Formats: sequence, C-alpha cells, structure tokens
Amino acid sequence: MAYEKQGFEKNGAPSYPGPPMSEPSGSFGSPAPDYNTPRVLHIYRDGITHRHMTITDEAKNLPLYKMDQNSGGIFSSKPHMTITQPSSPQNPVIGTATFHNWSRTIDLEVHGRAIPFQSEGIFTRSYAFSSPAFGDKLRWECDGIWGADLVLVNTKKEWLAKFDASLFSMSKTGKLHIVNGGINGVALDEIVVSGCAMVQHERRRRAASAGGGGGGG
Repeated sequence: MAYEKQGFEKNGAPSYPGPPMSEPSGSFGSPAPDYNTPRVLHIYRDGITHRHMTITDEAKNLPLYKMDQNSGGIFSSKPHMTITQPSSPQNPVIGTATFHNWSRTIDLEVHGRAIPFQSEGIFTRSYAFSSPAFGDKLRWECDGIWGADLVLVNTKKEWLAKFDASLFSMSKTGKLHIVNGGINGVALDEIVVSGCAMVQHERRRRAASAGGGGGGG
C-alpha cells in the first residue's frame, strides 16, 4: 500500500482534517478519535458471489456493515443494493443504491437522504456526488494497474479513502482505507455506501463488457 499520495501519508496527520461533524474528543471518557492514523476496513464475500458482503473493522472480528445486492437486472426490485448495520440491535438500513441500464447516474440514499451519484463523462470512469457530511464534492475514480482499485478525493484532490481490490482471493473483496482515522458517523456511512456502489458498478461494467449481462453477480 503506497501512502505517498497527498493526504495519505503513512506517518503524521493526514492533510484533510475530517468533516465538521467529527467529534473532537471521545464521549464518556472514551479515547478521542485518532486523526493521525489511517483506518482499514475489510470487505468479505458471503458465499461465492459478490451479491452479499460483510465489512468488518481492522481486527476483522466486528461486522460494521452488511451489503446485499439483487441481480440488478431490468426486472429486479429496487433498490438494487442495500447496506445495513448488523452491529445495531435494529439492524437499520444505512444506505441504498439503484443502478440504471440506460443512464450513468446511480441513485444513492444515505440515511434516507437522496444523493445523486453521477458519471463525470462518457470517456471517464469516475463518479462524483455532493456530500452533505463533508460539505464538498467528492469523486471516486479508478486507480492501479488493472483499474480495479478506487480512490475517493475531494475538490482539493486530497485522498479521503482508497479501495484496494483483492483480485486473487476467493473470499475477500478488498480493503477500504480511510485516510482520517477520526472519520465516523454519517461521514463514514457516505464513504462506505458510495464506495460499495462504485465497486458494484465497476463489476457490472466489466460483466457487461465481457458479455455477461447487467447483473454481474
């Protein structure tokens, strides 16, 4: 993992301080969020397809999010992707994504709030959205030799997150690096929901290019 990009230094504070909603100190005597250390979330498949995945903490023992996706075909029920929070007793829906066969816009919802996730052009594989939590326009774009990795940047081109695909693993989809260890709450939910939507969109695109149709299980 290369940390040389702006905002993703291995040692020292990231250049991006985090969204305004991040708490400056822990509550009830808990430690304050660590803004100096990147945080890593692990994404595992539940089964042999990519339609059901679990996102865990860095220690790999606490499920933080659960993603479920239907086939995403023309006759599939909407939304196509749903992300819940299994660590909560109510297992609430954190966010959803709906894909469109004839449009390059992905309809995101995070905590019930609609957030259009739009392609930045015919000849680009980047998608952008206006983030309520960060108060900025954020963009996911492809990275790496194979184009399977993704980075999330703000309008200053600072890295906020990076998805590293596990191309040769039978059970793991990849790792999600959060540049700022103090990012949490709705801001983290936005990163996870938009990131998962981008990962699934890329899988659907590759499946369609290979003649596999729209679903891309």
